[in-house]
Amino acid sequence: MNQEEALPPQKLQDEVLRKVGRNLLIFQQIEGLLKMILGKSKVQGYARELAIKQEQRINGIQKDMMGQLIKQYFDEVLSSSDEELPGPRAMAEPWLSCSFKITVDATFAENQLEASEIMREERNRLVHHFLSDWQSHSPEDLPLASNYLDKQREKILPVWVHLKSVAETMQQARRMQAEYMASDEFTQQFELLCLQQSQLIQLFCDIAMQIGRSDGWACLAHAGKLVHMQLADDEAHMKARYGHHSFKNQLIAPGLFEMWDKPLLNRRSRTFYRIRKS
Repeated sequence: MNQEEALPPQKLQDEVLRKVGRNLLIFQQIEGLLKMILGKSKVQGYARELAIKQEQRINGIQKDMMGQLIKQYFDEVLSSSDEELPGPRAMAEPWLSCSFKITVDATFAENQLEASEIMREERNRLVHHFLSDWQSHSPEDLPLASNYLDKQREKILPVWVHLKSVAETMQQARRMQAEYMASDEFTQQFELLCLQQSQLIQLFCDIAMQIGRSDGWACLAHAGKLVHMQLADDEAHMKARYGHHSFKNQLIAPGLFEMWDKPLLNRRSRTFYRIRKS
């Protein structure tokens, strides 16, 4: 006879109820960890709408059942897939995507999936079947119920420990990401990205492909006239919007083009540009 079996029936019943509450809290913590991790594990969209996209994802996941959460977790977070998030075909402004994954070997992933499925089954048993299986008025059933709840806790704790570790790793990664995004280096890279995806630069790319010679070089003066016809407002406010007064300096900045000044007989030169080969 163990210590619990020696307890009076009322105290033993209270202990069983305490363990029911304890296990239920663990299940709720597991569900909360899954929703937190999945809600913040992936976001993509135009820069101006990222916050809205993130909120929509978090709100959508709140409605998912445990089985859906487990499947999504192993499909997206604990996954060996390197598949990139698809972006739009034509990007008129910076498009950002960010995903969080944990790299593990196949055996570890399989073991975690098995443990998660056991956890889900145990949760269903406790929530939907424990009351009918355990007759609280029967003193003989109390020790069995208490022992069952202890064994259930042992089965589900590894899942809680794993998810807690992943959540802590994610929080650390997000802090590092926030620090980087607040740095001058990120600001410069982001501004460069905005410039590379601007209508002005994309138009120069299109013109180079349309009027360029067989070797790819296109006359900058000719291209500038075509740009003026289509983006006169961008040209008029080029310094304020893109940081440069001249088309030449504007094309040098994003690093997408090669520049060539061809000498002329009058000691002047004519500038040509072409898309830089990768």
